[in-house]
Amino acid sequence: MRTKKRLTMLLVAVLPLMGAQAQETELTYAEAKTLYKSTSKKRVSVHDPSVVYDTISAAHRYYIIGSHRAMGYSTDMKNWTGSSEQFARVNDDGSTTTVGQSESDFRRVFSKHRTTTITKGGQEIAFGNYDATAWSRAVPDNSGDWNLNGNMWAPDMIWNPVMKKWCQYLSLNGQAWNSVIVLLTADKLTGLWVYEGPVVYSGFRSATDQRVSWKKTDLELVIGEQSTLPSRYNHPSYNNGDQWGDYWPNNIDPTVFYDEDGQLRIAYGSWSGGIWMLHLNEENGLRDYDVTYSSDYATRGKQCTSDPYFGKRIAGGCYVSGEAPYIEHIGDYYYLFMTYGGLAPDGGYEMRIFRSEKPDGPYKDPLGRSAQFTSWVLNYGVNADKRGEKILGSYNKWGYQTVGECAQGHNSVIAAPDGRTYLIYHTKFNNGTVGFQVRVHQLFVNQKGWLVAAPFEYNGEELTDSTMGQPAPFSKEDIAGTYDVMIHKYSMDHNNMEEVTPQQIVLRADGSVRGSYTGSWSIDEGTSYLTIRLGSTTYFGVIFEEEMDGKSMHTISFTGCSNTGVNLWGYKLHPKYALAQQLNTQKIPTYDYQTIRADIDLDGVWKGDPNVTVTWTSSHPTIIDEHGHFDNSSVQEETAVILTLRITSGTYFYQNEYSVKVKPDPTGIVDLENSVSTRGEYYDLKGRRVTKPQRGILIKDGRLIIIK
Repeated sequence: MRTKKRLTMLLVAVLPLMGAQAQETELTYAEAKTLYKSTSKKRVSVHDPSVVYDTISAAHRYYIIGSHRAMGYSTDMKNWTGSSEQFARVNDDGSTTTVGQSESDFRRVFSKHRTTTITKGGQEIAFGNYDATAWSRAVPDNSGDWNLNGNMWAPDMIWNPVMKKWCQYLSLNGQAWNSVIVLLTADKLTGLWVYEGPVVYSGFRSATDQRVSWKKTDLELVIGEQSTLPSRYNHPSYNNGDQWGDYWPNNIDPTVFYDEDGQLRIAYGSWSGGIWMLHLNEENGLRDYDVTYSSDYATRGKQCTSDPYFGKRIAGGCYVSGEAPYIEHIGDYYYLFMTYGGLAPDGGYEMRIFRSEKPDGPYKDPLGRSAQFTSWVLNYGVNADKRGEKILGSYNKWGYQTVGECAQGHNSVIAAPDGRTYLIYHTKFNNGTVGFQVRVHQLFVNQKGWLVAAPFEYNGEELTDSTMGQPAPFSKEDIAGTYDVMIHKYSMDHNNMEEVTPQQIVLRADGSVRGSYTGSWSIDEGTSYLTIRLGSTTYFGVIFEEEMDGKSMHTISFTGCSNTGVNLWGYKLHPKYALAQQLNTQKIPTYDYQTIRADIDLDGVWKGDPNVTVTWTSSHPTIIDEHGHFDNSSVQEETAVILTLRITSGTYFYQNEYSVKVKPDPTGIVDLENSVSTRGEYYDLKGRRVTKPQRGILIKDGRLIIIK
């Protein structure tokens, strides 16, 4: 019986007698090979991705739709396939005709809508025709036509069960706040999409340009007939006087959702006057003209929070940065996601979160600060306002990451039918380009009711928030170890492409933390909820097993949020996978039946995972010791030395033996004092080339001469 088998059996037998708390598990080399694989995903580039799950068709796909008509779908939230959508124009007789993808095609699509009547006050009234093309294309200084096709931004889609239609709410962005959000409907998510009517306009002005006359909007349908444009809206919006954006929103970036009472709502807006909310009519998907809103403009001016036309302001204002609102009800709260900063790779783009018990607010952050602003502040970059939970930010060198990610934002969220909650956003990269791709991370609710994101992309993990309420799959001993951690801090120097990079900490089994940060940690008994205190900051989060990006390696990961809204990520390789990585990436410095003539470096190559321990033992340590030091001066005849390698990580181990040969110390005397060799080479007993050894080997003219 070989030593390896005897030792394994001995360990199994004696561990219970030693009071071992966990049975060791052996990992074979063949199994290690199957665990360590490169992985990849099928990516799509969809800017401003909004997600929906298609339960209507048999395919049951997740779809994302973004600016400039970009679209993709997935069945597993990991691999995405690019898709496209088709549009149709409304003819004078009410019929529709499929159009192409040119500028002229889309001008026709949005110049005439299908809905002809709406209900207000119990009466059916004419809806007229609202030419969204003319409104959004108008350039106030007549410097040229505004391209409609290039300004179809950030749509959101939702299934309306009353209409039995998919509803797409799309931004048609104008040059000087003359934007409009329109509704399109279709039987399938890929179309045909038909313009049903406008939902809400922005950029009113009393200019002579009839293309953007407020009389050609639904303003009077909401507030009644007016002889002149009400003064609260009469803020010149191009190059003179007060700017429209000081008071009112730019009507882009819609998000549409059903609240817990079944009411259909829309939140919209970008920078300028903030994010506003309106009720929608479930019967036709358009604005609910029976819901009225008061005005506090007279008393609050630029800080107004309610308006008869725009509805209720829920976030932003005073020209503070903030766009891409997205609202999802998860657990006990409505969560409002916004993206601050500029969307370029060096623009400081980052996601912030607020929450409320009611769909229309008030939305607040972990310190109770309002999502609304009453005066202008800089809220991204160095020394910026730190309002809103920052769920993640620019980072690099995380796991197997090779290019830093930055400018993550304009996200959507879905509490999916599979019991998981997903965060979907676009990210850009620190590689000198403006390229972008979609990313998906799973979200969890922490002990304080705030959302935290998994440190790696979603890779098929079967985890839900209910899972977090169950006992962790790890013991304290399993959790203990060295972790890479990142703190997604506020105040990033985006101008210089600052990115957070990993630091290392050690979670000790006694509950203490050492390393780059010091503190303590604990698990809520019977759950997977983790609390980590680093310095004076406490993070509340969850711990779980997940797969890394780029490799099939599994981790023990944690994610948490502090009371100030800062998020923390951490991971170490799961012990089984740490062992597999070690075996797949480190070269073993010996092999069976090797003849050893010099030192072997048994220590130098094992510089891998800090949570892996590598030991060697020798059957003849005076000949070759556990470090590979070699001495054959006592060897009289060829001797077999068994070198036993044992690699451990947690309760997993790999063990193997290598039977090597050692020959006796060379004998023979050669007088080298007077020998001359212009072609010879001298080597000492360690195989190193030397000028002339006192003791060693001379290779001369193809002959081997032993020197003693």
